[in-house]
Amino acid sequence: MTMFEAKKNFIVAEAARQFSTKPIKDVTVRDIALAAGVGEATVYRYFGTKADLIVACAEKLEQEVFDVFIDKTPPDEAFKAIQRFYNAYLVIFTERTYLYRFLNEFDAYVINEGVGGLDNYANAIDGYKSAFIGAYNKGLEDGSVREIDNIELFYYSTTHALLSLCKKLASETPVIRQDVFAEKQKEIQTVIGVFSDYLKR
Repeated sequence: MTMFEAKKNFIVAEAARQFSTKPIKDVTVRDIALAAGVGEATVYRYFGTKADLIVACAEKLEQEVFDVFIDKTPPDEAFKAIQRFYNAYLVIFTERTYLYRFLNEFDAYVINEGVGGLDNYANAIDGYKSAFIGAYNKGLEDGSVREIDNIELFYYSTTHALLSLCKKLASETPVIRQDVFAEKQKEIQTVIGVFSDYLKR
């Protein structure tokens, strides 16, 4: 790794720490520069805009999340790999709730600011689908999962539902009594259970 890359990664890590405790809108480039021990001009030299830095943070956090989702230890049956994949939503919610809050804010920021250049981020996210469908295909072979007509649609439907729920629970303040009907983790567990039970043969 070059000195340039090391410095850039360090600034991204400091920015990610800032975003873990404060909303995106409340963190300035000056805040990040102070945390990293550099001048604002240095931050802009590595990242042309605040938006570029935010996207770099999203890519870094996405990689951290991927490492949680994709357990390298092979289970004794493919269905258990799928269960671990879904359970990662709960693990991350329990241990690093701020990641879901950040993702919620990131989506809004990208839309409101018209941020482009998300190809690397999108390409990295494809790794989740590849891992899930790979486990599903092995599950068909070992008989641990049932056959789904359109597994890609099933993947997107279930992961979008879980991600939306996690982002909502991590970001929103309860408004009415129904918003606090159950513990947040139990809500996520319930949805994971429905998806897992549907897939299990």
